Amino acid sequence: SGPYRQRSARSQLDMALVVAALQQPLRLYFAGPAVLQLQTVRQPAAAQLPPGYRGWASLPELTEVCAFAEPEWQQRLVNGSLLELQTASPAEMRRDWQACGKVLVL
Repeated sequence: SGPYRQRSARSQLDMALVVAALQQPLRLYFAGPAVLQLQTVRQPAAAQLPPGYRGWASLPELTEVCAFAEPEWQQRLVNGSLLELQTASPAEMRRDWQACGKVLVL
């Protein structure tokens, strides 16, 4: 399902923090507008998204993090991102998911 359907952005962050606290490496995939929650200056209301959470920035201190976003959505983070992001198309993300044992898609 698309971002923010059936669960909140906060529950996604909580899940990522639990995994990071267990020192498991994370590969996070921000699908479409979900990446807007990583804005350093958050005003995602224009995209009808809830505000982001600073907790995303703490993940690299806890574990190895690799975060991905679609290029056209990553470009909308004009004030920077709470996480270092790599670009990946939806097709590239799907290929990566198939190779992972556990997947958290945001």
